[in-house]
Amino acid sequence: QAFYYPEEAGLAFGGPGSSRYLRLEIHYHNPLVFKGRRDSSGIRLYYTATLRPYDAGIMELGLVYTPVMAIPPGEDSFTLTGYCTDKCTQLALPAAGIRIFASQLHTHLAGRKVVTVLSRDGRERQVVNADGHYSPHFQEIRMLKEVVAVFPGDELITTCTYNTEDRSRATVGGFGILEEMCVNYVHYYPQTQLELCKSAVDPGYLHRYFNLVNRFNDEEICMCPQVSVPQQFYSIPWNTFNRDVLKSLYGFAPISVHCNKSSAVRFPGEWEKQPLPSITQRLPEPVPHCPPAPGPQPAAPVPLNLGELRR
Repeated sequence: QAFYYPEEAGLAFGGPGSSRYLRLEIHYHNPLVFKGRRDSSGIRLYYTATLRPYDAGIMELGLVYTPVMAIPPGEDSFTLTGYCTDKCTQLALPAAGIRIFASQLHTHLAGRKVVTVLSRDGRERQVVNADGHYSPHFQEIRMLKEVVAVFPGDELITTCTYNTEDRSRATVGGFGILEEMCVNYVHYYPQTQLELCKSAVDPGYLHRYFNLVNRFNDEEICMCPQVSVPQQFYSIPWNTFNRDVLKSLYGFAPISVHCNKSSAVRFPGEWEKQPLPSITQRLPEPVPHCPPAPGPQPAAPVPLNLGELRR
């Protein structure tokens, strides 16, 4: 479906200080290298000189694009979590709060589930958006069924679940398609200066993890700053101990919080080695509304020769 702003908010552009250009960015996925395909997709913009009551904005939630967040190979369900902390929202959001009306969940190829939860005073209050059957090949901006109000002091916690059973080495965070992301781009109003509210594990604690792994495997402790984080992850022998300790590290280690303005400058404050938010009460697991239908089961899938699809 086409994406429309709600009646009470719109994206402001034009006027003094506004860019005279718009850029459309399209990503193509063509693993079978089909040739001769033509693309007629595009974008149609509707605009008006009559401003709506609120300017809308976009905010990034989840994990920072960094290799310190990694997934071991051979995992059927490995979770990573990024935090927009109460300290950031307390500082950056207006007293009346903001209203989230749409959301675009995003991972790369290993992503299987994504969920963002609103927490207040240590208690989970509301799911902002969730997809328990996420596909990286079908990503869209989804209008929320219910507008989510976020106030100063609230926390927005984004968790992604990954499957790396088909991979032989660690998958690190980053921009490449074979690296990973965990992001929720939320559309909200009124627009604020806060454009990015994300986190990653404290690099110093990750360095301690690498030292522990080296000791456990009877290897010399590598204190070499020239060895990159991805290379250190790639060299780890992924036994049960190394996997469990990494999961534990991500579950208790302090985080580096990025509470950034649209200029990419952080809001003033101390953002390193921040404790993980304490959640004392969680939302109940959702119960499916559709019971299995009686009757015959669907027929088995029929394999297709992809060569027949060429035109």
